[in-house]
Amino acid sequence: MKQLVLVARLVFGAWMLVNGANHFFFGFWSVPAGHEPLAIQLMDALVHSHLIDVAMAIQLIAGALILAGVLVPVALCVVMPVSTCAVYWSVILDHQALGAVLSLVAFALNGFLMFAYLDYYSGALQRHARMLGESSGDRATYDFLFVNPSGRASRSEFVPAAITVLVVVLFYAYLVTGLTAIWCLVVVMYPATVLLTRRLRDMGQNAWLVLVPAGLMVVAFAIWLKGFSFGAQLDSVVPLIALVVSAGFALWGCIGKEGAVQPGY
Repeated sequence: MKQLVLVARLVFGAWMLVNGANHFFFGFWSVPAGHEPLAIQLMDALVHSHLIDVAMAIQLIAGALILAGVLVPVALCVVMPVSTCAVYWSVILDHQALGAVLSLVAFALNGFLMFAYLDYYSGALQRHARMLGESSGDRATYDFLFVNPSGRASRSEFVPAAITVLVVVLFYAYLVTGLTAIWCLVVVMYPATVLLTRRLRDMGQNAWLVLVPAGLMVVAFAIWLKGFSFGAQLDSVVPLIALVVSAGFALWGCIGKEGAVQPGY
């Protein structure tokens, strides 16, 4: 096994290093232009945007690190997206036998070597990974606040988390904008709803109250995404109501009592 890994490492490392060095310094062979229309269009876009230079720089640096035995697990992980894109371009788009075989071999070598260094990725494969400074007993974690709706969130936990959500909303609303921002905000609705659910429960309120702001925001997003319309006038009023109600619930969570006995439901 060790000898097989050694061979794979030498082959893959040299391949990446030579391919990157050829692109920047030698030019013995050119970047394949492609044969099928989509493959040609994508490669033209990569070349003219200089993104191909980024990919080749990754190959150059990763190949050198793999051969030198420095940061090998990191280098393999970083170069894997390049290997994956090469397979997609050659197999799915270009349909040329030689290019497809070479890209699949490179992808297989990349994956095999990552498997050989699997122990180094064990920390990244944990279901509940902790950030720097977090302890196992820390309640104010991402999973606790934004993923699992069961349990409670105290006011001291809710306020910083709500400010975090507000910063995210402002980022998408004023810096990203457009449909990308709207769809990202739709996704952010889930962690925001989980946070409010936990806070309502801690205040002794029925957690199903979260459906009021959540339902209104779903309607607002449907209007913004042109899913349906109530008419021009209501289309401007309903989202405003949704925002006001959501802000009201957030404010309630910030000032409400904590540790109350919750009603049965």
